[in-house]
Amino acid sequence: MGLLARRDHSVHELQQKLSQRGFDQDTIDITLEQCLARGWLDDARFAASLLRQGVSKHHGWLRICQDAKRKGIDTELLSRAEQEQEVDWYALARETAERKYADLDGRLPPAEQKEKAKRMRFLQSRGFNFDQIQYALSHDDPDTHF
Repeated sequence: MGLLARRDHSVHELQQKLSQRGFDQDTIDITLEQCLARGWLDDARFAASLLRQGVSKHHGWLRICQDAKRKGIDTELLSRAEQEQEVDWYALARETAERKYADLDGRLPPAEQKEKAKRMRFLQSRGFNFDQIQYALSHDDPDTHF
């Protein structure tokens, strides 16, 4: 129960941790069933939490999906959480780029090809797709989307 007291876990994550601590599979199955029945484990709630954490860290959808897969969360659960939270990935990509590369005015200065490629790689490593990266690095009005 100490594991669940610290933070939410996915069913897959808790199963792995219990297995690593030497519990047999029958004990793990019973424990997981009880935790699910009591509402202590909820993959949908965990997916929503994972999405919120990812957005607060300025991660894009692709990076958050990758983290979710690693923790055993189905992409469909994550998609439902994303629809409920209504994340603007374009604005998040622009904000991420501005936090990293903005000048003293808070604007994203124009860049040469080499610098632009560096910025694109950074945003790509954060999990943003090509359209979101193009939008984030464009110098047009930030209120318009493609």
